[in-house]
Amino acid sequence: MNSVKTLAIAAGLATAMVSNSSAEEITVSAWGGFFEETLKSAIYPGFTEETGIEVRSIAQPADQAWLTQLTNAARAKKAPADLSLVADEVFIRGQSIGLWANLDAADIPNTATLLDGFTKESEDGALNAVGALTWFTTFVTNTDAAPDAPTSWADLWTRDWDGKLGLTSNSNSGLIEATALTFFDGYDTMETREGLEQIIAKIAELKPQVQLWYRDEGQFQQSLEAGELAGGLYYHDVTMLSAADGRPVTSTFPQEGGILGDAYWIVPRDSKNIDAAEQFINYMIRPDIQAKLARNLGVAPVAKRETMDLTDEEFAAISTTGNAIRTQTAIHLREGDWLSDKYLEMISR
Repeated sequence: MNSVKTLAIAAGLATAMVSNSSAEEITVSAWGGFFEETLKSAIYPGFTEETGIEVRSIAQPADQAWLTQLTNAARAKKAPADLSLVADEVFIRGQSIGLWANLDAADIPNTATLLDGFTKESEDGALNAVGALTWFTTFVTNTDAAPDAPTSWADLWTRDWDGKLGLTSNSNSGLIEATALTFFDGYDTMETREGLEQIIAKIAELKPQVQLWYRDEGQFQQSLEAGELAGGLYYHDVTMLSAADGRPVTSTFPQEGGILGDAYWIVPRDSKNIDAAEQFINYMIRPDIQAKLARNLGVAPVAKRETMDLTDEEFAAISTTGNAIRTQTAIHLREGDWLSDKYLEMISR
C-alpha cells in the first residue's frame, strides 16, 4: 500500500470518527499573539467545517505560569482547556504529576504519518501527547560580515569572528547539546555533572569571541541585521523571514544538525471532551494541515516530508531533512538550578 493510499484511509477514518463525539464545542489553548490569532483564523475553521465542532480559542500565558494554572485546576478536578499546546519541558513536568489524560491511539490514526519520536507515552504505555509542531535554532550569520557560510558547529571555535558572536545566556538553548555532539561523546557526556562541566568549559573557550550573551531575542536579531554581530545561534524561521525582506543574514544547518525545539498537544485529565480532542489532534497532525501550518506560521512540520505537498523551496525555508539535535530536556530538568548556575557562572567570570 503506497503512502498516498495510507493517507487517504487515515483521512477517511478521521471523517468517520465525527459521529463518535457529542461535543459541540472544545476549548483549545495555545501561545498568544500572532500565533494564536493565525491558528484561530486560518487553521481551526477547517476543523469546524469538517466535524461541526466549534473551537473556542484561548491564549495561554508563559509556560511555567500555564503549568501552574493546569496544576491548580487539576486539584479542583477542572480543565481550563480541552486541549493545550505545550513545550517538551511542560509536558514532562505535567506527566510526572499525572496531569494528562490517556488518549486512545486507535482514534488518532494519523500518527502513522508523523516523524519518529512525536508520540509520548506514560510508563505503562498509554498515549499522553502527540507532536504538534517544531522549530529550529541554527547557526546564523550576517552575510556581509561572514560571507562564507559555516559548515559545522566547530566553526564557532575555529574561525576568527572578530569578537562579534552572539549567544544566548540560557543554558537550555541547545548549545550544550551541540557542543557535546561536536567535541565529546554526544548526549552521553551530559549524563554526569563531570561531563556537563567539561562541556561548559569548552563553551567558555568562546568567550573572547562573544560580544553579546543575550536574553532579549529582538536585540540579537537587530544587532545581527545591522552587522554589529557576525553570527551566532538564533531561530531559523525568523532569520529566513529577515533574509526574504532583504536583510544580509542567512541561516545554516551545520553538519551535526540544527537544534530542534518541539511542542505537543496534550489533553488535561479532567477534560469532558476527550473524544472530540482526539479528533482535533488527528486533524492537526494530518499532512495537509501540517503543510498549512508551515505556510501560515513558518513552523517546521512533524509530518514526514514525503506525505506533504510543500515545495522544496517552502520546506527549506522552515525545516531540513538532515540531522536534528534534540534538546535533552530531562537532563536540564534533573540538573535544574545547578546547571543554570554553572552556565551563568561561566559567562560572568
